[in-house]
Order: sequence, then structure tokens, then C-alpha cells
Amino acid sequence: MNIEETTTEASVVQQLAASAFEPKQVDVGSLYAVADGDGETRIIDTDQYADHPRQKVATRSVTDAASFVAYVNRHADAHTEVFAHTNTSRVVAIIDSHDEAGEPAGWQRHTVRLELEHSKAWAAWAAADGKLMSQGDFADFLDDRYIDVIDPDPARMIDIATTFQAKTKVDFDSGVRLDSGDVKLTYVEETAAKAGHKGDIEIPKKIQLAMRPYVGGPTYSIWANFRYRLTGGNVLLGFKLERPENVLEAAFADIVTEIRDGRTDKRDGEETVVHKGIGDVPIFAGKPA
Repeated sequence: MNIEETTTEASVVQQLAASAFEPKQVDVGSLYAVADGDGETRIIDTDQYADHPRQKVATRSVTDAASFVAYVNRHADAHTEVFAHTNTSRVVAIIDSHDEAGEPAGWQRHTVRLELEHSKAWAAWAAADGKLMSQGDFADFLDDRYIDVIDPDPARMIDIATTFQAKTKVDFDSGVRLDSGDVKLTYVEETAAKAGHKGDIEIPKKIQLAMRPYVGGPTYSIWANFRYRLTGGNVLLGFKLERPENVLEAAFADIVTEIRDGRTDKRDGEETVVHKGIGDVPIFAGKPA
């Protein structure tokens, strides 16, 4: 082999090597099968460089029915379906779900969840449900939450809270249930000024509350039964909610209805459409997975 032949062969190899690194325009959004040099083929997806992805992929979360409806109506198509699960109070919409039998399957990569949040009022009463509190803690609780009470008058609840706050240095020696069902607690003051002085505090048998179980949802009425325990001159106080699970189930069912049919508020004899529903999008009872 002469010098000229060697030079020519080296030039060809160099040109081939250089051409492998020359920039080439590709169709963005397409898939390419490329040899990896080891006898295998790998797939390169240029979807991320396109102006728009081939498919919608998203996992969204909203906290009220109006936002859920707005999102579904914005993206829904013939494949969209909704699942409502009562025990978890969760609603999930699969925007790109499977279509009916005989039709192409959906990717199920685009979803939105309704993650309902309890109102502060409901959370407060639920946390105190069935728990007996000290006299001072009970008074503070009533002082904070009397606004949720509709029967008896909230003013009475303020008076009860104030009385308990003022009677921290007394001995409670008895509790009597009156004909009305209310409870009368009798105490004895042992201060220097009023040694042996007796007094009474009447507590209602039950109170009626008006609360929104879920933020943005409707208001419901629920009863709470008064409870107490006398222990060595001290009194422990609390309430027990009557079947709160029934209220939560009713609240969730109403929210699902609102999602399907929309919400209309009535005021002064006039109806105002707050938001529309999801129309013909099917709603199934249960979870998507």
C-alpha cells in the first residue's frame, strides 16, 4: 500500500466519523428507532420538544364541587367517567378513560380528584366528640364554638361558659336530671368569703348545631348530647354527637348530586345558578382502582 492510498483511506474514515456527528433536523413529537452500537435498538421520543404533547397527562386535585365541575367540563370528552366513593368522601374523574365495548381503550393518564376538606367548625366538634374535658377546657370550648349552636340560644351557651370560668374554685357534689331533661349541677364554694355557699348550674340535655361538614358544601343540623362525670368534687364535661356519620353521608351524597346537576341558590324568591353540572358524564359509585 502506497502513501497516497493510506491517506485516502484515512480521509474516508475521518469523513464518515465526522458525518455521524453532523446535526440533522428531525420531526419533533415523533418516535425514532436508533441503533445503540451493541446490536440493539433503542427508542428516542422527541415529544418533549414539540409545541404540544401527543396526549394529556396530569393528576390534579381540587377541594370543592364547583372547581371539580369546572375542571371536568373544561377537559371532558366522550371517554370521561367519574367515580364517587362514599366511605372515603372522594370523587375521581378519569378524563381519558376507556370507552364503551368495541371502542379504543383510553390511556387513563389524565385525572382530577375532589379532596373534600372538613370545615373548621366540623373539625372542632368532631375532635371533641365523646371526650370529657376539665371544667376550664369545657368553658373555653363553649366560648370558642357557641356560634355553631342554634338551640338553645347562643347567649345561653355564653352564660354557661362564663359561669364555669368563674367557678373554678368550687366542689361539685351532685348532678340531677330535671323533668325537662336538662342537668342541674350543684356546687359548694369553699372560699373564705362564701364558705359553704351552694349554687347551681343548669346544662341543657342536648344542643343543636348548624355546620358545614365540608368546605364549600351545604349546612346541616346535628344534635349533641351533654355528658358529665363527677369525680371527687371535680366535674368533667363534654358532648356526644348524634350519628355524625349519617350527616357526612348525606353531605357527600348532596355534593355528588351538585356535581351531576349543578348548584342553584335561592334568595328573596329568586334563583341564581352558582355553577352548572357535568351533564351526561357518567358517575359510578366506587373507586377507579
